[in-house]
Amino acid sequence: MTVVELEVTKSADELAKTYIVKGILSEKKEDDALHVAIATCAEMDALVTWNFKHLANLRKAELFYSASLEKGYLKKLEIVTPMEVSNYES
Repeated sequence: MTVVELEVTKSADELAKTYIVKGILSEKKEDDALHVAIATCAEMDALVTWNFKHLANLRKAELFYSASLEKGYLKKLEIVTPMEVSNYES
């Protein structure tokens, strides 16, 4: 498994704001929106989270993807729980 440290970019900040404006997440969940946006802009394969309510659920994942597509991000980010990650190195 490779762990990559990512930084907040202007593109990620703008995409996070899009998620909030579209009502996918509330302003109170700006950090969650930014996590998804950073991973999306960096074209990561997956975001691993324990946050079932706001991130790791199918309905939210589709909303994030739809909003991302509208902004030109074609790669779908998989939002999964640690239990769903089966291929890892120890």
